[in-house]
Amino acid sequence: MNTGTSKGLLLGALLFGLAACEDFAGLNLGGATSENLALSSARLADGTVRLVPPPGFCVDKRSLRQNFALMARCDALGGRLTTDAPLAIITATTVMANGTTQISTSAFDSTTESVIQRIDDAPLALVQVKGKPPSADMRDTYWRGATRIGDRVIGLTLYQKVNQADLGNVAPDLLIQTIEQTQEQSVVAAVALQDNSATQTPKPAGRGFLAGLFE
Repeated sequence: MNTGTSKGLLLGALLFGLAACEDFAGLNLGGATSENLALSSARLADGTVRLVPPPGFCVDKRSLRQNFALMARCDALGGRLTTDAPLAIITATTVMANGTTQISTSAFDSTTESVIQRIDDAPLALVQVKGKPPSADMRDTYWRGATRIGDRVIGLTLYQKVNQADLGNVAPDLLIQTIEQTQEQSVVAAVALQDNSATQTPKPAGRGFLAGLFE
């Protein structure tokens, strides 16, 4: 096996691992929350990645794990009213990077999903795929993206409810905004870690933490 093929298989396995880490235990899309569960940012991967949602979105504090977080429209999480943002959910997952290889959209070809379109000129490798979503209530076409931040690979996925119109170019733009802000703030977080600043410890998510996010 030549080096190029080997790297492609490794990246494909890595990205498949990111998708497999998405945690939707106790999936429940019904109801709404009166509790304010909205966070403006969250620290993942031992504090080395500071996840910052796109405008109008917040991190669901119930979803936080060491390497996983879920983002939704802030008002769906009991936060400020943000009707100008679309009703969608974005997941973020981190894993350790393999060597120094950079990620391209071709790495997604090794997954079990069919790639519909690609964006190669963004700050992360972006693809729209057709596959099996975590819930039957979600569209079977969704966007995935991945890039490196330091010694980690961060993967993002944007899902919509099955009866919602496709977001079109808005979907990849939301993932691009997330990565741009996350990269910037992760540099700040890395400096803070070097200064022995305290880090937030993510708490396990309870069952049904997706409740109301599409409402």
